Amino acid sequence: MEITFWLERWSNNQTGFHQQKINPYLMYFYGEKGPAVEQREKLKVFVPLCGKSKDMLWLSQNRYRVFGVECSDLAVKGFFEENALNYKYAEKGQHALYQSSDLPSQIEIFQGDFFELQASDLEDVTDIFDRASLVALPVEMRQSYADKMAELQKPGVRTLLVTLTFDHTEMNGPPFSVTEDEVNALYANNFSVQKLLFKDVIEEEHGLRNRGLTSLVETVYKLVRK
Repeated sequence: MEITFWLERWSNNQTGFHQQKINPYLMYFYGEKGPAVEQREKLKVFVPLCGKSKDMLWLSQNRYRVFGVECSDLAVKGFFEENALNYKYAEKGQHALYQSSDLPSQIEIFQGDFFELQASDLEDVTDIFDRASLVALPVEMRQSYADKMAELQKPGVRTLLVTLTFDHTEMNGPPFSVTEDEVNALYANNFSVQKLLFKDVIEEEHGLRNRGLTSLVETVYKLVRK
């Protein structure tokens, strides 16, 4: 699946994957069960393939620094403009860099190809939130994605990974079904993998149910770079 696919989706406003609500797992593990507020400014959360996710705004409002990467300039500009945020623009390497200028904690978004990121770009990243990246990729791209993630991270960096599991014969992705066995196969060599929780959410996901799904299990993992 090439970048052009996602650029066309944003250009044609085919963005059903964009969530208007803050992810509940993010709010639980980085809010209620997260570090004390006074410790959060020391943490920087990377959101890969971030689109215009409101999760980034929530993180900033809760004192975390945020770093995202997104291929579509429409999505990046949409994030700042729809949330009435002032931002600065600069060019950095192969990417365009957008930076918030009026938030409690800074949001930076690189607009460009995720696979062109360098480890130096994530030098001060402590945490990663992956709700919509791994599940957005077809099976043939997932190992390259996991390998790139390992390449970008320092030992000790933590990831909150959310996956979806369903009968792939019922619906064509994206999003794609990713099983627990595949998560372990993708990450176990370079990360410790801890399964935190799982939940059948098909009754809450009307859009995906309308696409033919009869069951949809969300699973949340904690990964730590070895």
